[in-house]
Amino acid sequence: MKRELLRMDHVSLIQNGEALLDNLNFQMFAGEIMGLVAGRNRGYNQLIQLVCQNLPISFGTVWYDGQTVNSYSHSDGTSNRVYVIEPMSHLVEGLSVVDNLFVLRKGFKKYFINERILREQAENFFKENGLRVNIRKRVSALTPLERCLTELGKALLMGCRLVIVDNPGNFLSQFELAQFQDMLRHVRNSGVSILYIGNHHQELFRIADRTSLFFDGRIIKVFERDEMTDERISPYITDWYIPGTQANPDQEDGVLHFHSVHTENLHGLRFVLHRAECLTILDMDNRIAGDVLSLLTGTQECRQGRITLEHEPYTLKRAADYLNAGIAIIPKDCTQSLLFQERSYMENLTFLLDRKLHQSIIPGKIYRSIKNEYGSLIGNFIEETMVANLPLAEQIALVYYRIQLFHPRVLVCIQPLAKGDMDVRLRILALLREILKTGTAVLIITANVSDTLMISDRLLVVENGVCAASYEKSEFNQVDW
Repeated sequence: MKRELLRMDHVSLIQNGEALLDNLNFQMFAGEIMGLVAGRNRGYNQLIQLVCQNLPISFGTVWYDGQTVNSYSHSDGTSNRVYVIEPMSHLVEGLSVVDNLFVLRKGFKKYFINERILREQAENFFKENGLRVNIRKRVSALTPLERCLTELGKALLMGCRLVIVDNPGNFLSQFELAQFQDMLRHVRNSGVSILYIGNHHQELFRIADRTSLFFDGRIIKVFERDEMTDERISPYITDWYIPGTQANPDQEDGVLHFHSVHTENLHGLRFVLHRAECLTILDMDNRIAGDVLSLLTGTQECRQGRITLEHEPYTLKRAADYLNAGIAIIPKDCTQSLLFQERSYMENLTFLLDRKLHQSIIPGKIYRSIKNEYGSLIGNFIEETMVANLPLAEQIALVYYRIQLFHPRVLVCIQPLAKGDMDVRLRILALLREILKTGTAVLIITANVSDTLMISDRLLVVENGVCAASYEKSEFNQVDW
């Protein structure tokens, strides 16, 4: 017979007049892996907090490990034996694994510490539980997988009967994730329960015994093992499921990945941009462009989530040198911010070429070759000695010709069709098509799709910092703007 470990019965949490949890019912059994996928984040953090700690609630009752631990009439603030493994480490980086396991453990009262004995105890404990970690390492030297296994070992050592794993796909590679999931199955078989939280129901279905669907502060459906299929879940998630943005290990041509990125204005934004693909993001709130640019240029880092460029972490160090990393950006005011108005057309056109050639001086032969090639496209404007004298349309075109010559991996355009008349916009679209033909991936962020759908392969609609809808090219004619 199954033994109930956790039950939240008709729990409501109202703060500042908002129902963060609304008559929520949630149950977990000992020795099971429960998947949890959230349709919206309202109440999500509060749910996790209430599983871990008995904070005041407005209505309902919480049972943990056979005891009433929280209710609307009494909340004592005590902590339950629950451990959370999340992107932020709970280990002290400057100390060893052994120190984190024993010395910092609550209730450890020894004044004289025999490091050899503690090390032997840790090695035996990890071996018994199948945890493969070099415990002599300092935490700062651990891989992401080793860090997760160490925290899992710490949870078991503390006697926790429930471990919450929060979106491990955001900070583990696909290979590491598979290994970690195998370990979670092993722990489950020893009687420990796992609450596995993920963004993709496919990921949860592969590991969970049951999966709960959390939406606006409520559990609206619990899928049993035989119900965990795309067909069964699709009626419940049609409003917020984003086709084409789900993790797929077979998508080898992905160039730029946003993995559930959080900033001030991004609240779990995720997408994959492929080589030679044009992806348009319609920013319904017109607020995300600045955050995306600051992330890509290294002036801001993710609060949560991560970014990868060609499957490698896009760190602050790489972002600080984003051009050499292969990312080019055309902002909304491109002629003012990217062109040197007092310099010649050719000086502006070849401005990034030194990075491409890794030479500070462009050889005359290459310079003349570029002038001959682009002269047939540009005409007499290429002889202009001062860009400020060019018509606006030619200045805008110059920016795109420069990018074409630079040939980046990714081009990010912010509202590219915001300026100019129809002829200018059509010319920009034609230039973007040529850039796409070279294999460059193009990301367009705009508050108005206007004519960008003419070259787009996919459209993502972003509202409140998350994807609200996704459309393939074949579906564009079905969209009612």
